Amino acid sequence: MNNESIIIVDDEPAVLSSLKRALIEAEYQVATFPNGEQALASLAENPTAVIVSDFMMPGMSGIEVLDRAREISPDTIRVLITGALDLDVALEAISRGEVYRIIRKPWNDLELKVTITQCLEQYHLIQENHHLQQQLIDQARIEMVKALVVTLNHEINNSLVFLSIAIDSLARSFGKQEIPADHEEFLKKMKTSCLSVSTLVKKLQNIEEIQVKEYLSGTGTMMIDTKASGFGAGP
Repeated sequence: MNNESIIIVDDEPAVLSSLKRALIEAEYQVATFPNGEQALASLAENPTAVIVSDFMMPGMSGIEVLDRAREISPDTIRVLITGALDLDVALEAISRGEVYRIIRKPWNDLELKVTITQCLEQYHLIQENHHLQQQLIDQARIEMVKALVVTLNHEINNSLVFLSIAIDSLARSFGKQEIPADHEEFLKKMKTSCLSVSTLVKKLQNIEEIQVKEYLSGTGTMMIDTKASGFGAGP
């Protein structure tokens, strides 16, 4: 059974029944609607791979239905059912990108199934393309984070060098005088903090071992795997 949903729109119950029967035999998930309004309402609520609409219908025409379907669900593949008299209009709709395929009346069930199969293949191709694009975006974000870490590594290391020099200079400024207890304790804490930060900087130096994971929770938050990088471990 194919999981992708197919919507069929036609004002003639006999046509809807015939199309649905042919596609159900091919094990497709099919939903039928007698007008464009109901079909578009369903499309807005349910992921749909293909929408098939008759051209000549009261009220909203098939081209109008498919044009609005493109706005609601751009990835959904649009198919127009048309007679010979409407073929020029249908071909123009294809040239404008409103329609992907045309099914001419009277249709052959085998050709119908082949057309729907091609539409589903196109739908799958679009979905795979979105997936690949997202992978590229994710990889670009990872590389951006890595570059940021390298820059921070360099800047923090330089700051630590200057800070360590300043601490030593301050200690030496007392000369032979005894350093006040509160000053001595403060200098020790500063030195310890510098050593702690220096340890983290060293663990960041092997940037290729850092695994950056993106948690797609809707916020795009980037997190660094601290176990892989060695954070939280001893020096």
